[in-house]
Amino acid sequence: MWKGRKITMRQPQEKDAPILQKWYMDKEFRQLYDAYSSISLDSILQEIREESTLDDPKATKVNFIVLRKQDELPIGVASIRNINRQNGNAEIVLGIGEKDRRLAGYGIDMMIVLLDIVFYQLGFEKCYLKVHDNNELGLNSALNFGFKAEGRLRKHSFIEGKYIDLWILAILKEEYEDLPIVPKWKARNK
Repeated sequence: MWKGRKITMRQPQEKDAPILQKWYMDKEFRQLYDAYSSISLDSILQEIREESTLDDPKATKVNFIVLRKQDELPIGVASIRNINRQNGNAEIVLGIGEKDRRLAGYGIDMMIVLLDIVFYQLGFEKCYLKVHDNNELGLNSALNFGFKAEGRLRKHSFIEGKYIDLWILAILKEEYEDLPIVPKWKARNK
């Protein structure tokens, strides 16, 4: 289990399948979080049963359930995917499934926990994420956090009847360690 200031993260369990299905069936959530493979309950259960762990040297993706620390209520999901051990980088994906929990500081906590895993547990040099142009909050949050725009894939995704640009944003380990918000956030966790 991984802990932040406001959240804990653990690998999904079979009991999480119905809540995951609920979130994956939410059209708005699906447009912001694309690390799921199916909305079928059977498929979700199968994915949970076959889940990789961070300790598996062959793992290319590891999923997490995000729980609110105060009461262990599931509020979202996160994933480290495209794990590239040879080149020392990975992509992170995060989503808060419960709409009333968004904009409450959980996203930044999730990001810090995920980046700590990528940089300190996996020992990687770089972490990146992808954000669609229509996700203004996600794009601004990542840029304000310290991610740098590395590229823009123009009209890359067809969403809601139109083509949307996809941004590739990244942060290096040394940039992460220089962010003033990280030690302040972690100090509140103690």
